[in-house]
Parts: sequence; C-alpha cells; structure tokens
Amino acid sequence: MNSNLLRRIKHLQRWESGTVRLLGLIEILLASALGFTGAYAAIVGEDVGLFLYLFPIVAFMGIFQLLFFSSKSKLTPALGVLLIAEMWAISFIVAAIPFILYGFHPVDAFFEAISGYTTTGATIVPDLDELPSSLLLWRGVIQWAGGLTVLISFSFLLPMIGMGGAGLNSNEFAGSDNDDYSMKISSASLNFIKVYALLTVTEIVCLLACSVELFDSVCISFSNVPTGGLLPRDDSMASYGMTAQAVTLVFMILGSANFYMMFRLFFRHDLALFKSRETRIMLEWFLACSVLVFACYLLEHSGDFTGEYLADTFWTSLYSVISSGTGTGFAIQDFVYPQFIFLILMIVEFMGGASGSTAGGIKIYRMMALKSYVMSNINRVMHPNAVISIRADGRNWGEEAVNSALSTIFLFLMGVFISLALLMLLEPDVGRFTPDGVDELQTYFGIILAAIANAGIGPLASYDVLSIGSKILMCFLMWIGRMEFILVLILFTKGFWSDVRLSVGQYRSSRAANMLADKFNRKR
Repeated sequence: MNSNLLRRIKHLQRWESGTVRLLGLIEILLASALGFTGAYAAIVGEDVGLFLYLFPIVAFMGIFQLLFFSSKSKLTPALGVLLIAEMWAISFIVAAIPFILYGFHPVDAFFEAISGYTTTGATIVPDLDELPSSLLLWRGVIQWAGGLTVLISFSFLLPMIGMGGAGLNSNEFAGSDNDDYSMKISSASLNFIKVYALLTVTEIVCLLACSVELFDSVCISFSNVPTGGLLPRDDSMASYGMTAQAVTLVFMILGSANFYMMFRLFFRHDLALFKSRETRIMLEWFLACSVLVFACYLLEHSGDFTGEYLADTFWTSLYSVISSGTGTGFAIQDFVYPQFIFLILMIVEFMGGASGSTAGGIKIYRMMALKSYVMSNINRVMHPNAVISIRADGRNWGEEAVNSALSTIFLFLMGVFISLALLMLLEPDVGRFTPDGVDELQTYFGIILAAIANAGIGPLASYDVLSIGSKILMCFLMWIGRMEFILVLILFTKGFWSDVRLSVGQYRSSRAANMLADKFNRKR
C-alpha cells in the first residue's frame, strides 16, 4: 500500500525543486502546530481564529509543495544555505502572526516569535497572566518546532551538502542507500521526532508525578526539551517544587546532549553517548563552574553556614550554571549576581552545550578544537620536526574543520563586541531599567549574550522596556546566533547569489534534457 501511494505521489510531481519540496515539509510541521494549538483554544473556549485563520493556508501550501514538486537533483551547497534561510523566514512569519492577531505590535510579535522559534527564551511580555492560555501554549509549541528545525538543519542538512556539522554520520542516520535527499531528510525528521517525542512525553509524565498541572507540564516540556525558556509563569521555575526543578535539570542536560547519539542509544542500544568525550567534558565543565559559583556565594555570605543554606546555595549554583550553559534560560531566582558570578555565567553561556543539540553558544566541540589547535602549535614549537595532528573527541581534525571552528569562534566574539557597541548607541540610558545591584555594563553584556547565544537569560525579566531599535537588533542577533555567523555572511556575498543562479540554471537544463529524453522514448 505504501509503495502504491509513493508511486501515485511521484506521478503528481510536475516541477523539479527540492528546496520548494522541503519547505513544504516545514510548512506541514507549522500547520500541525497551528492545528494543535487551535484545537486546544477551542476546547478551553478561547479565540481559535488566532491559529485556525492561518492553518488552511499553511497546510495547503505545504501539501501542494510536497505533492507537486520533486527533488531528484542533488542539493547544492548554495541552495542548501538558501533553503535554511527560507526555512527560518517562513517559520518566523507563521510563528508571529498569532501574536499580531492578538494585538501585539509587529516588532513585539516578531521578537516573541523569533525568540521562541530559535529556542532563545527571551520575552517582551511583562505579565504572562494577561495572555490567554492558548497563546502561552503557542509559545511552547513554536519552541518545540524550532528545536526540531535546528536539529534537522545543522545535524543533517548541512553535513549532507558538505558544510558545517559536527562530524555526524548523516548518511547512516537517514539511510545511505537513498538518493532522494528530501526523502533522506524526511527519514531523519521522523527519527528526530522519535527522540523528541520520547523525551517530551517522559518529561510530561515526570512533571505530572511531581504534582505539576497538565498544562504547565506540557508547556515546560515543550520548552525544556529544545532548551528554550519561554514558560507560562513570570517567575520561570521559582514557584515550582524542587522535585519539578530537578526534573527540568535532567532534561536540560539531555536537551543539550547530542541528539544523534541519543537516537542511537534509545533505538539502537548504542552507548556512544556515554563514551563521547565531548559529553564528558560538558558535564565536567558544568560541575566545575557550579562548584566555583557555589564557592563565590560562600565568600559573599557573612553569616553562619547552616546545612539548609549550603544545600539551597549549591542547588541554586548548579541550576543557574546548567540553565546558562545549555541555553535553556530557566531560572529559580532573579538574575542579580555578584560581578564574579555574573562573569562565570556569561562564560558558560558563551561555551554552550554539545554539538548536534539545540543548545546555544559556541558549542563544546569547537572549544575542544581550539584547545587542541593551541596545544598542537605549542608542541610544534617545542618539537619542530614532529608530525602533530589536531585531535578532538577521539578523531583527527582536518585543516578545513579546524578553520571552520576557529572562524566561528572569532566571528562570535566579533559579533558580541559589535552588537555591544550598537546596543550602547540604541540604549544610551540603560540605567533607567537596570535592576538594583546590576551595573550598566553588566546589563549590556547580559542583553547581548541572551540573544546571540540563544540563552534567553539576562538582567531583564521582560525586554518590553527596550526601544524598537534594540528589539530589532535582538531579533537579528537571535537569528544569526542560531543560523551561524558564517552562513549569514554567505547570504550577503555576491558569489553566493551567483551560485544560486547557476544551480537554478542547472535544474532547468536538467529538466529540459529529461523532457526531451521522455519525448524521444515515447516516439520510439
């Protein structure tokens, strides 16, 4: 039955464009998100029009593109990068429209949508109690969908076209015997959804067991698994019990781990995740920073060290570090820290989580590559005749991979400092909304890193106090932080668009040749 269905679908395919077909898959995912949230709104008696007005349009576009476009030709690097940019653009627009229909200012609507879909977790809503529960659920749903888009883009699509990636065996993941790359990505999407769904359902059940209400459990899980941060309460996780916080802590770590390795663990019983040096270093790094933050808190404390104080302080330190490092952005206290603790958390945000995850920041494997690069150069100075290779996570890194990691780190740092200067121009009087105990420079850095590292944690409970220009800057930073700096720069080069035109021309030539061949065969 499945084979007959596939043959009928292929018979409908009249145009050749793998990018259009793959965009159809994303649109079907977005339509499913709209339908799910609209159904919830209907059940609780809220305005279904926020979601269902857009649902038939997005669903029709997705189904049409999936049925009537084929993807027989190979996806070129230029079209692959363009596809990823188009995926983000369409997703941002669809995610923002329910907020606009509700009455948000367009800039605020796109801020909330981009923050959710990039799994950043920063919000412009000063009081979440004013929003209908369906819109709170929508924030969780777009985070879940955005996390899946991140995984498909950077764990599968880019490595498949020979760009980016973290050394994952993408062909093995999707089936190396399939030449139709859209079918490969469809297969990869289904496999990622399996891991996603397993983690999400498991966390929902665990939170319910911790006496968290069903709605809150769903919203928290939809935010936690993709390491998002938009929650249904203004105080984030502070008002939930410690057992619920412990559950979210575990799933923060799982969300920042390599999803490909988790797929192998859950469905192929492969223990590569536990053998991964990157995973081990990430956990050791989080623990070391937690102990350091804990020690700083003790130095700041002037009273007696009771057992309860020590336990609460260590828990706060551990939770804050892991929330910052994974880019989840959950909080159990206000973002007001002593200067040295603030610096530690900013470094942890900068480092991020593991490759092949939805965590933000630079990623641990790039820092491993940087360390190996520095050590290899030191060894070359000491032993000039020795043959020294650059190794990270148990494998040799070629010159291209090392250059890619180093250039990403450099561009990230440059992006931070340039964005800091721009924010200072846009918000010269940042002190008017700086919390007590936080200086202006700390506020500037906190705002920039919250956006560019897709972490969401910052000195402001709500970014509604920022000017329109600052919000637009943060939207751009959230996008390039998730898109990767090199890919964004590629989009603004003349050579990239020349390659796109060349690739499109090759598609047309190939289709024309196929049509001539079909006519010749029919005449024979």
